[in-house]
Amino acid sequence: MNIDFIVLYLAAFIFGSIFGSFACCQAWRIREKSEGRNLGKHSVCLHCGAKLKWYDNLPIISWLALKGRCRNCHEKIGKAEILSEIGLGLVFFAIAYKYFSGFETVANFFSSPVELLVQPLILLVAFIIYWIILIYDAKWGELPMLLMLLEIPFAIIFHIARGGNWLYAGIGTGLLSGLYYLLYFFSKEKLVGGGDWLLCISIGLFLGRWEFAIIELFLSNLTATIFSAPQALKKEKKQIPFGPFLILSLLAILLASDYILKFFIIY
Repeated sequence: MNIDFIVLYLAAFIFGSIFGSFACCQAWRIREKSEGRNLGKHSVCLHCGAKLKWYDNLPIISWLALKGRCRNCHEKIGKAEILSEIGLGLVFFAIAYKYFSGFETVANFFSSPVELLVQPLILLVAFIIYWIILIYDAKWGELPMLLMLLEIPFAIIFHIARGGNWLYAGIGTGLLSGLYYLLYFFSKEKLVGGGDWLLCISIGLFLGRWEFAIIELFLSNLTATIFSAPQALKKEKKQIPFGPFLILSLLAILLASDYILKFFIIY
């Protein structure tokens, strides 16, 4: 592997971890604002309100150096922050690897057609927004409507850039969104929440094919079932947020899309 690729993938992870910290912060700001509170312009400790220094805001490094505690009040910060930073760092790394690994040099990629250059850029921005949605739903069991609507134009641009088939995209999107809307409507939110069908509009467009939509249905439900199995065995009736499973399944399918298509072509 060329040194320029190593630098590129490392930079992708670092930028991803920075935006992972940003996503977690924005999720908290949206929550606080919905409850009539304002965290202000600067990062602060949620326990004591102390303004964080720049060296306490370094992704991953600061959390590890402080052992997950506030420097001022020594209360636990929580694991969501570092998991968000590592998680989105890996997402950025994976997207960079998917789009750059097929080229001999990084320069060759940047001399590619504009349509190819746009695709990873759109995905990186979209997954920053998806990451905020994921964190918010995982922590509070709600999906921010404005962010879900914001994802739709990004999905449309991405579909145009890759020259996707609109009929296949429409079938896949209708299958995903329509099914979850029916489940929400007839179960009165007992099976799925009221925002899952709206989230599936952008997911269906990003997937762009009805085959991928079927895999999305299977994979997201399978992972959610596995995750909720321990609670089911304990007979706990706590509802598991479904948004994170939809988003992570979307990521997995997009990263493996070339291999999935080869399977469908062969079989």
